[in-house]
Amino acid sequence: MTSRFPAPWRIAEIPNGFAVEDAIGRQLGVFYGRADPNTAGHTGFLTIEEARQIALDFAKLPELLRRNSARSEVAKAAPPHEPLSRQRPQAPNARHPPRQLPRLRANLVLHSKID
Repeated sequence: MTSRFPAPWRIAEIPNGFAVEDAIGRQLGVFYGRADPNTAGHTGFLTIEEARQIALDFAKLPELLRRNSARSEVAKAAPPHEPLSRQRPQAPNARHPPRQLPRLRANLVLHSKID
């Protein structure tokens, strides 16, 4: 994504909103808003401040993708480990195998009948 749209992405203010452009000036996104928050809320439009914040977040995408790809490279380099499982393997056709509780002889106390 970032190779087709070179970074850094920057925000340009346009009438009633903001545009996000790549390094060569290609427009990647436009976010419009209303100056009056009451009008924006009643009509379902963004406020100008919300449009600015969305444009800022959108312009950060190349940096976030770079960070994410670096994390995935680190994750690939780490040795694989098996997650611990508390479940026993089941037969493919078994619905619910009976649950067996471990028997602890130390916990069993035999009481003799008192006459």
